[in-house]
Amino acid sequence: MKRLKGIIYDGIGWLAAMGFRNGNRKPRLLVLRVDEIGDFMLWHKFLPELLQAFPGHEHHFCGNQSWRTLFETFHGGEIAHSFWLDKIRFKKDMRYRYRFLRQVHKAGYTTVINPAFSRDKRYDDSIVNAAKAKETWGMVANQESVQVYERGYDKGLYIRLFDYPERPMFEFFRNRLFTEFVTGKKSGVTDTRLGTIALPAIAVPLPRDFFVVFPGSRSSKRIWPSENFAQVAHYLHENYGWTAVVCGTNSDKPYTDAFTQHYRYPVIDLTGQTSLPQMLPVFAKARCLLSVDTGSVHLAAAMNCPVFGVFNGSQYKRFAPYPASLHAHVHAIYPDEIEKDLQDEKTVQERYEFVVDIPYSMVRPEKMILAIHEHFSDNS
Repeated sequence: MKRLKGIIYDGIGWLAAMGFRNGNRKPRLLVLRVDEIGDFMLWHKFLPELLQAFPGHEHHFCGNQSWRTLFETFHGGEIAHSFWLDKIRFKKDMRYRYRFLRQVHKAGYTTVINPAFSRDKRYDDSIVNAAKAKETWGMVANQESVQVYERGYDKGLYIRLFDYPERPMFEFFRNRLFTEFVTGKKSGVTDTRLGTIALPAIAVPLPRDFFVVFPGSRSSKRIWPSENFAQVAHYLHENYGWTAVVCGTNSDKPYTDAFTQHYRYPVIDLTGQTSLPQMLPVFAKARCLLSVDTGSVHLAAAMNCPVFGVFNGSQYKRFAPYPASLHAHVHAIYPDEIEKDLQDEKTVQERYEFVVDIPYSMVRPEKMILAIHEHFSDNS
């Protein structure tokens, strides 16, 4: 079935890339980034440097609509035109897919930059292919999303390829190296923090001392039992007197509801009430975040909020744990059963480079409580 879908996608891409392209007075640059919130947060500060490397170009951007509000908050004034991809429709609605790719093709780009390491034939690479730009920049990708029968599909797709074989590497540092490869200059970006950026107002009044609980995830495999979150939240309330604020999108409501049912103390429920930009000032004022492995971790880290996150070893050292030089207070909590594996570099490279099927429920709540106790004892 996957192979048949691939053939259909290839045919639509071929049709979309036929015919005329606009002739433009100025050369056009398209920067493309359609992966998830965490990927975006570990990369977006490099965008201005990429744009500055192409003076005289009209700058366009193609992004994932799930984090459009974040992009417009950070970079809305830097781009002449933007495309926003609905990844679910792009996968399932062939008419939408054709129109999107056709729109990209007709724009007449001279240069396309795709800074993603985990490129995907069905998403970002199909957009690069439709653009038919003379100059294309990308990374030699890992093979996480490539089927055996698809290997080599991207031969010739990128004219300028960045290859850095060291594994594992934290994603922020790989993004910096790629930026320097494109610009030919040392990057001035040293961390993911947002600093003095103008933030929207917090949607509802919050108490002075509160912590955030983010129990939901797009992937059901990343869910940590709600009773575990409640146990840790009880510790924070009973020992520090802080109020729990549970957050998430409307699709996270089953998980936020489960948390409130297990939690014994008063809770402020912001499920579905905050946009991504509105979460930033919440994290800026929060005492800490309790979360599964999701984009909330990287949003909170950007606001210098202490994070206690549940991880299972997937893509170890690519997205977690954070290097202390970036953020000393992002605490990645792993199952006891794999701690020995994670201390061995060879084992990490062999077993944990990609997503692993280890239940997040194996992380004990007592282990997170201990990390919280040590953090706030050291920083009191």
